[in-house]
Amino acid sequence: MMNKKINILLSSILGISLTFGIMEVPVLADSSVQAVSSYTTSDKSTDNNIVSKDNDIEQNGLKISIDKIVATKNKLQVTVKVESQKPLEETNGGDVQVLLTYGDGKDYNYEMSHESIDDKTMKIILEREVNGEGIPEKGNLRVDLLIPKYKINVGMDANVDFSESFKNTIEKDVSVNIPEFNFTVKKVESNALGTEVTYSKEEKRDSDEDQDIDFATPLILKIGDKMYRTMNEMDYPSEDDKGNTRTMIGSYNARVATYDKVKGQNTISIIPIVCSMTKEDRIKIYDDIYKNVDYKKDDVNKDTTNDISYTKEFDFSDGSKGEIYKIERSDNNLKVYCKGDTEKESLLMASTMCVYPKMEEGKTVHYDYESAKNMSFYRDPDDSLGYIVEFDNLEKDKKMELNFDYAIKEIDKYKIDDEIQL
Repeated sequence: MMNKKINILLSSILGISLTFGIMEVPVLADSSVQAVSSYTTSDKSTDNNIVSKDNDIEQNGLKISIDKIVATKNKLQVTVKVESQKPLEETNGGDVQVLLTYGDGKDYNYEMSHESIDDKTMKIILEREVNGEGIPEKGNLRVDLLIPKYKINVGMDANVDFSESFKNTIEKDVSVNIPEFNFTVKKVESNALGTEVTYSKEEKRDSDEDQDIDFATPLILKIGDKMYRTMNEMDYPSEDDKGNTRTMIGSYNARVATYDKVKGQNTISIIPIVCSMTKEDRIKIYDDIYKNVDYKKDDVNKDTTNDISYTKEFDFSDGSKGEIYKIERSDNNLKVYCKGDTEKESLLMASTMCVYPKMEEGKTVHYDYESAKNMSFYRDPDDSLGYIVEFDNLEKDKKMELNFDYAIKEIDKYKIDDEIQL
């Protein structure tokens, strides 16, 4: 129970999904149940998601469907939903095999993760990034799904048209140096899958530079008045090698900052957060928490408002304090008001805040909620130090816990740099 709770907390803070890995596996399609649907971008869809309503497959008491298909010029995301009338067991990567085929008929490598919507519903998310020629605008997409545990073996075909989604893209080439991170921002792109800030940096071929530095809270993306937490993607070398040096390409992504939220905004900027903490420092902080926290006592000392459990005050290592001074919840939206003694504490609290499901005794499958993909934050107009953090797509009656990245307690390890216009 304690392991489960700390894992949920860390995944919520750091934006880590339950990723199965890169998959390319055979599926027993010869004996599978088949379904075919057509997908086109709907003018009524505000986020260019392509959703099917008529491709459900029933097999062995489970209903399987392609729930959503989203594509940009270089990325493809397919969500498969599995629904049961009885509670599902805990599922891991070894239980599920999926084959995703699109475009040229080849079987794509892809990243697969899953989310438990509730104890009877699971979503399997497939993500594929394609360089070079990119994602085809139209064609036939196929998903083969095999779950031996539930005797599921199905194949689903979809005729897709991404032409409208491809048009709804904002791209801007820039050249902005970020000396704190030793890289140059080269491009900003917003589309149906969020906003991506791409950068490049020069390094020696045998360099292990920055390998021990922690970048869990590296950049805040600001679009208009709203701010978003970003996640750093893996660097990869470009083909531009110069003797003993090489150019590394990387990106920071804010999935929640989609095209529809960016269009019409006049300003896009970033706020670097410089952290001198190493990965080992952060691991030690979490280890100490795991060893010393009494969860039952901790729960008793927490306040609860609108089924949100939280600690009202937050103590930093230098003696400064932060607080949550208001919580509002309506339908599937949550607003949390927080502030610290100075702007530094306030911004660190707002940018690292997370909510996650409250653990329930006796349940083996728990509701997943990824804070980073659903949160935004902005200044409280009624308090000079206050921030309002919003979480969307939160199930109305779910009991949740609210927390921050414990590492920000070491306030002296952080520096908030000046806002940089892109």
